Amino acid sequence: MDVTYEPKKQNIIPFFQSGDYFFHRGVIAYRKNHLQRAVKLLERAVKLTEQEPVFHIQLAAVLAEMGQYERSNEILEAVLEELDKEQSECYFFMANNYAYLGLFEKAERAAQTYLSLCPDGDFANDTNDLLELLTFEKEEEDEEWELSEPESDQYLLQHEKARHLLKEGFVEDAIPVLQAIIEEHPTCWAAHNRLAEALFRLGDESAFDVCESILENDRGNLFALCNLAVFFTKMDRFAEARPFIEAIRSVHPLDLEHRLKLAQVLCTVGEYEEAYERLRDLEKTSIGQNRERLTCFGVSAYHLDKEAKALQNWKKAAKLGSRRAADLYALSMVDVLRKHEVTYDLWEDEADY
Repeated sequence: MDVTYEPKKQNIIPFFQSGDYFFHRGVIAYRKNHLQRAVKLLERAVKLTEQEPVFHIQLAAVLAEMGQYERSNEILEAVLEELDKEQSECYFFMANNYAYLGLFEKAERAAQTYLSLCPDGDFANDTNDLLELLTFEKEEEDEEWELSEPESDQYLLQHEKARHLLKEGFVEDAIPVLQAIIEEHPTCWAAHNRLAEALFRLGDESAFDVCESILENDRGNLFALCNLAVFFTKMDRFAEARPFIEAIRSVHPLDLEHRLKLAQVLCTVGEYEEAYERLRDLEKTSIGQNRERLTCFGVSAYHLDKEAKALQNWKKAAKLGSRRAADLYALSMVDVLRKHEVTYDLWEDEADY
């Protein structure tokens, strides 16, 4: 979505009195995806013409594109409080920023404020889409936390134990832990999905039945779709994998961890260009230096013939303890790396080497 904010009516002020020149250059830089340059130019425009709300709003929009959601919201709040409370678009941009920060209630309030002020505004459709996503995210949170406090503490400990066992390769040991969680909490779909993963990794095709059961009871469950995309791909049943791959390609979660998981799945099933774009969007976020993201980003970059970027990311990931990244970087240094060998496995052991 192009978030260039164009005022409907503006008085033309001579260049020597305003930052109009820098504003328009900043917009051009933004449209060329030169975000750092756009910020510098827009900051100059704001400094020269402090009372022009449009300049502030465009700066906030570019900062949001760079993942600087908190600073973006500070600027938007200042516009409403100090410059022009009629700039209703600020509420739309603030809603998106809050959503990406995981502050779903604040995001919902800001979105509803925008719609109450501009029910037929330029961003009305996008705002309604955002509210639908927020409803989904809140439902996911509610399902996870509907236990009492002692129960939730025990649940989290058991779930984390199962996750750790799977990650470290102790797949058989994870199964009874997951089965116990499911027995106590039958609608804990996260545990069902991890159980499906464990069964598949042990060669048990009842993993497919588990996923089908999840989808029957929780239609559109994202991680069941991810599992089926990976299962079919790993079995070279590509035609059967395709509908599930297409389904997850259309999903853009708000939660950062979910966004990373989805990108990892896309890379695992060979959707390198889509994975690359999503992983690049996460670069400036709080998980930008996550070693799994760096390793995965390197793999997707390598398949898009961006070898220098791949090596840069593998080197960083290796320093953070990624075995896979260390191996890929070492092989590339002795010129024996072949594209078919450069793969990403969502379940690969990422323990420290």
